[in-house]
Amino acid sequence: MAESLAAHAHGVKRKADRQAVARNVKLYILQSSEFYEAARNAKPNTAPLIYYYSFLNLAKALCEFKSPNFHARQECYRHGLSWRPDSRATVNMLKETVSLTTRGVWHELWEALMGTRCSAVNPTMLRILDLFAYCPEVSAEFGRAFGEGLRTLNLKTPDILYDKKKREGWMRFSIHRGDFRVNRISAPSVLAQITTPRSGYIEVNLEHKDYRTFQTARPASVRRNRSAYNALTEDFRGLNLFTHIDRNHELTYALPMQNKLPLRLPQAIVLYTILFWLGSLVRYDPHSVSYLMDSPGRILIDGFMSQSRLWLLEQFEWAIYQAETTLWSTR
Repeated sequence: MAESLAAHAHGVKRKADRQAVARNVKLYILQSSEFYEAARNAKPNTAPLIYYYSFLNLAKALCEFKSPNFHARQECYRHGLSWRPDSRATVNMLKETVSLTTRGVWHELWEALMGTRCSAVNPTMLRILDLFAYCPEVSAEFGRAFGEGLRTLNLKTPDILYDKKKREGWMRFSIHRGDFRVNRISAPSVLAQITTPRSGYIEVNLEHKDYRTFQTARPASVRRNRSAYNALTEDFRGLNLFTHIDRNHELTYALPMQNKLPLRLPQAIVLYTILFWLGSLVRYDPHSVSYLMDSPGRILIDGFMSQSRLWLLEQFEWAIYQAETTLWSTR
């Protein structure tokens, strides 16, 4: 299975490389599974650390697919993240940050998901509360704990359109007009964040009073035996779509408004970074773990461990299998 995935999902061409990838990935997946099972039986004050090591091994597996022989590189043996407790005070979720440090698994994972070189410098600070603002699966808990809303724009009827005669594909989606006001952001600012070197976006008038509709300004040429989805890969990466299951049990897509972050973060990286922080709390600061159990933040952390953790597992499945889940309902 792993050798086939290396060839067909991740484009590893040399047979020797595919065989090596398969051996290494098998080790990472087995260890990840054992950590995951151990975490399921652990108590809330220790489970986050064990879950983190489970997902660390999944991250290494994905990096091995993307960069054969990853296990022999220095990055494989560094987290790429750092957090240290304040010996003079318990944790304050309003102020907590993690630091991106020397290149490690975090940077390689970011590159595997984004398809480009990570430009983060050492150190780069990420506020934990900012990261929770991009977790739609715990939006209710985030609002109850801190009175804040998500920094995302939900997409209405996202679609991939294809002109068979011209062999061209493009994307179209709509955003509720009120969402721009709630997020205090203009349409040009949103479009600037998702524009790629291949194409920008234009607004089209579909005469809908509640929604504004946009589509790629430059259609992508679709080669023979390829899909419009494949032709629009760069555009999808530019969108950096976040997903969640809505109240009707349907897959929903959103654009994260990350203009105030030091760099763009894909959804799996957001969840992975929060889990690293929670695991670090368990490892270094049990006093703060105990404090959080009786704080307003507990409802958010409980929600993250019960819901976001499962969604992170789903994100890794999509990335490892390279399943074309993005806009799957419209293809």
